[in-house]
Amino acid sequence: MTLVLKASLLTAGLLLSSSAIAATESPEIEFSKALAVTELKLDKALLAQKFDLTQGEMLANTRCIACHGSAMLGMMPTYPSLMGQKTAYLFKQLIDFKQGDRTDPIMQAQAGMLSQAEMKNVAYYYSQQAPLSLTK
Repeated sequence: MTLVLKASLLTAGLLLSSSAIAATESPEIEFSKALAVTELKLDKALLAQKFDLTQGEMLANTRCIACHGSAMLGMMPTYPSLMGQKTAYLFKQLIDFKQGDRTDPIMQAQAGMLSQAEMKNVAYYYSQQAPLSLTK
């Protein structure tokens, strides 16, 4: 197993284990605590900023849906469904694409056009969607 894959699996495991955070905390606090394990250096104002579900939905429907919508996912099984994923996990993946830590020309271009606030909002939007079932 490659070092990059091991690091990705460790990050995913840490982010998933952080989902056991008390349900009484705001989504923003849960997001901040989940990202703390990744050691990302993020602006405190970004972490405190409330999620903008409307902006997240707009971004998802104008930038993400072409590849991550149900029609394409049925044809391209290697494209992941984003629906129901954890906010911090999706945000971290977008950051990694933007910084070049994950390489995919399409995703690097898409993430490169997003601010961190936009990444946070689109990640939150997808986290609020019911997971998509692609079984036939």
